[in-house]
Amino acid sequence: MSELFGQLVPEMIGLLITPAAVVGCVLLLQSGNAVRNAFSFGAAFLLVYLQIGLAGLLGGATDPHATSTTVAHWVGFLVGLMFLAIGAVLLLRHPSRAPGKPRWITELESAGPRRAFAAGLVLAVLNPNLFIMLSGISVIAQSGSGPAVSIFATGLLLLAAALDFLIPIGMYVLMGDRARSGLGAAKQWMVEHDRILAVCVFVGFGLLFTGRGLAALR
Repeated sequence: MSELFGQLVPEMIGLLITPAAVVGCVLLLQSGNAVRNAFSFGAAFLLVYLQIGLAGLLGGATDPHATSTTVAHWVGFLVGLMFLAIGAVLLLRHPSRAPGKPRWITELESAGPRRAFAAGLVLAVLNPNLFIMLSGISVIAQSGSGPAVSIFATGLLLLAAALDFLIPIGMYVLMGDRARSGLGAAKQWMVEHDRILAVCVFVGFGLLFTGRGLAALR
């Protein structure tokens, strides 16, 4: 069990580091119906991740003999290569000089719970963490663990993803308006440095997943 959880640490860290999720959540915490909007936004992300987790569990992640370890390692390796390719494109591409905020941020500024949920669904599907979740499920599937351990491990992945929302919402609930300035400053910094953050996430996890896959496939 401890070996499986150790293997999942990179995926849990990757799910925890989601700039778009954090920025969107903080932005909604500055809206009129702050907590409800932020919860709706986060629920959409978790719904997408939950569907991946359930698909993996029902598809054989709880069966020790259902998934080949070679297939699982190839999944992680290919995810790593894809991340490296995207990171290289972002690094080599000239940054946009277009003025103003990204469109999705502008949309969230006036969003209610329904629009926040819809925006969360779109961003969750287009987010690289979708593939990190897939990688985590493949690790669970090839571990040979029983149903209880597999379900618990999937829950840990979902918890890591949920912290993107639970931490900002918790700060807001505990500190109220005093948290607005700090969360707003964090959001502004992430928006201003979104390109370098994306490059670091893609390249860092690309190297990690590719290296882990190569080592396992030898």
